[in-house]
Amino acid sequence: MPIVQSFGALQAFKPTPAMTASGGSASYSYPSVGTASYSTYARIYATQPAVRTVVDFLARNIAHLGLHVYRRVSDTDRERLVNHELAQWIEHPNPATTRYRLFESLMIDLGIFYTAYWLKVRMPTRLGLVRVPPDEITVLGDLLPDMYLWTRPDGQEIPIDPRDIVAVRGHGPFNPVESLPPIETLRRMIIEAETSLEYRAAYWNNAARFEGVVERPLAAPKWTPEQKQSWREQWQSRFSRQPGQTAVLEDGMTFKPASWSAADSEYMPSRKLTREEVAAAYHVPLPMVGILDHATFSNIREQHKNLYQDCLGPWCEWLQGEIELQLLPEADDQAAIYTEFNIAEKLKGSFEEQSQSLQVACGRPIMTGNEGRARLNLPAIKDDPTMDEVVFSLNTASPTVGTPGATGATPPAPAQAAVASVVESVWTRQRALLEKVPPDQKPARFDLMRWDRELASDLEPHYRRAGCSDEEAARAATALASSINTETLRRLVMGEDAFRNREVEA
Repeated sequence: MPIVQSFGALQAFKPTPAMTASGGSASYSYPSVGTASYSTYARIYATQPAVRTVVDFLARNIAHLGLHVYRRVSDTDRERLVNHELAQWIEHPNPATTRYRLFESLMIDLGIFYTAYWLKVRMPTRLGLVRVPPDEITVLGDLLPDMYLWTRPDGQEIPIDPRDIVAVRGHGPFNPVESLPPIETLRRMIIEAETSLEYRAAYWNNAARFEGVVERPLAAPKWTPEQKQSWREQWQSRFSRQPGQTAVLEDGMTFKPASWSAADSEYMPSRKLTREEVAAAYHVPLPMVGILDHATFSNIREQHKNLYQDCLGPWCEWLQGEIELQLLPEADDQAAIYTEFNIAEKLKGSFEEQSQSLQVACGRPIMTGNEGRARLNLPAIKDDPTMDEVVFSLNTASPTVGTPGATGATPPAPAQAAVASVVESVWTRQRALLEKVPPDQKPARFDLMRWDRELASDLEPHYRRAGCSDEEAARAATALASSINTETLRRLVMGEDAFRNREVEA
């Protein structure tokens, strides 16, 4: 097992016998799938904009997610462990690398080579993680890796025990210990795209030249070889690399273009097709990489959800499993421990959408005054005890519970027909307002406080006629208005018809 003294160059490796075919295990050196190699994949990433765009998009979004460590307390309860060893290793992998850079480089390696490696650096007080370039690692083994051989840039070969490396490898149909990168599947198409780029460079390099054929009349006297050469030299010296020049031909001569323009060559559609194919190979929604042909505000929001559920979700599950399998056993505390990327944070809507959803779910305020001030980075007000209490307004309290002055007695109820008439009138106004609003925007356009205020104002006189005091009428009308409008908002959030099959009870 290797012993590492510091985070610098690897030192003090105990000699480990290399695995060879004569020792019972075949020796496989990955860099060959078909006719490609690791250097080929790296060059494709460095020179092809479509591949760079998609791979970097995946790397940045995965690195942006925090990886949390939890303990499963029960089927319905879990505890986040901020100070767990695994959480500390991930958050501070080594003195020169942040968590973001660790995962960004991991995803770039996976995007290019479909293989990534972290070296476990064993220190007296903790475990460190250092990225090892995949093109410097050779896997030795058959069905499972028996050893990793690290070939340093200076040519020195260092054997590494599988227990001292975190290997994240994709599937490979040719060998169980090798991976087949998506770039290999895309390689022929990318070669075509590269040829197109070279053509475009040559096109602009030659754009000022006249690409075509100069024709002379049939009756024109025949030129001698010297005359032909002289005319050719004059033409090239005059119009080669001379933009904006106009050719003046001798009498009888005509010029016929013989080149394809960028539009005729369908250059831009082919570029877009390449990006679409690369995005599809990595399962990235097209609008996320700048292809907005059919993008609208509503479907972009759905594509954003699809990104974290169907695109990044499998990648996150893969990485979580590998970390738990290969890194968690190094920790002392392993009981019911698991990891999870913080995708839920990315899927949250705006603060307004969250507030409306929580109000529908809870039916009451959920924040204290000081908690609200904390969200605005304002200091807490400590001399007012009510700032640490959840204040219930009239439109979130029941007529008999939680309202100052409530006696617990049920106030008289107005006539059912009168209440139904008022509510139907409000529903008519609400329906007219929401009729032309797209379904996914209706919850945001439904002003709950406004409708509670208007409906309560319309209901209050009917409660007073039924014998309620002014305070009881206001309290009961507000509670009923809140209940009715909250149900309307809930239906809008769930995508249901907010006004069909509803009855009103006073």
